[in-house]
Amino acid sequence: MLCVFGSGGRGWEIMRIKDKIQQWSDSLKPLSGTDRLEYIIELGRKLLPLDDRFKIDSFKIHGCASNLWLVPRFEKDTLMLTADAEAFITKGTAYMVLDILNGQRYGSIKKIKREDFAPLGMAELLSVQRQNGLGLLITTIKKYADSR
Repeated sequence: MLCVFGSGGRGWEIMRIKDKIQQWSDSLKPLSGTDRLEYIIELGRKLLPLDDRFKIDSFKIHGCASNLWLVPRFEKDTLMLTADAEAFITKGTAYMVLDILNGQRYGSIKKIKREDFAPLGMAELLSVQRQNGLGLLITTIKKYADSR
């Protein structure tokens, strides 16, 4: 799912990354502890499964609490991403990150930092290993963008 907005006669444009992070942050803020965790797990159920042919080592994010695969597709100006994981909490976290970064221009992705995702409040919710996995996911996406 990509969130888009009208831009005053210029057609539809993808929301800016920080705006999308803020939008997710606003959605998560009213939820606490278990409710937030359940919401993220439900998001994970929305992430479409990858074909097994993509669940290979070259697409695997090493260091995550559960197996997570990230598959890039390089468009002319934008990076398109698909992901899958074995745990729904990991899938839900990946779903949010992909919603924020999927279809964004390479230059915009190159400018983000892991800290830009702090408003999501994941540090308070995820174990240290899952936080590390989130950081590795973001870092891997940036590496894909940097390769363009």
